[in-house]
Amino acid sequence: MDTYQFVASIVESATSLAWPAALFGAGLVFRRELSSLLPLLQLKHKDFEVSFRLTQAEIDAANLPAPIAPVIEPTPEEKDKFDRLVEISPRAAILEVRTDLEEAVRDLASVTQMAPTKSKSLLTLTRILRNDGLIDSQTSALLDDLRVIGNRAAHDPYTELGEEEARRFRTLANQVMNILNK
Repeated sequence: MDTYQFVASIVESATSLAWPAALFGAGLVFRRELSSLLPLLQLKHKDFEVSFRLTQAEIDAANLPAPIAPVIEPTPEEKDKFDRLVEISPRAAILEVRTDLEEAVRDLASVTQMAPTKSKSLLTLTRILRNDGLIDSQTSALLDDLRVIGNRAAHDPYTELGEEEARRFRTLANQVMNILNK
């Protein structure tokens, strides 16, 4: 190997490391923006899928104010029904809980004597309740996360949903419903 080949191999090595270094540098420069986009990230490759939306919903739930009224736990019959449904179809269990969550939002909207709520979407009702000051920003963010997860369960057949995700979804939905029922 002469000097020319040696220098050429060093330059070639440096250029092969340029794009990973640029990617790392961009990550450092835009880390704040990336951290706000991370909850929206969903990666899927063959049978492997990663979504940070449920994790973000749990973070939002941790920031919720404590309910003033006593927490209303599901009855043993409700828990048993949910457990049986989760074993059969976690997707169906999430959809069942999502229906209960939508009903709680619609009940709050109708009690506050808003316009008819049947034709309004969960997103629209959440925005109206937030703008009217009936729910705070943390509750609104959690409702949005749960809405997206519920929509993915309803409309995306490629989303893998397991028993753990269904149970986590139910826990979060129960927290929101307890706040809405205060």
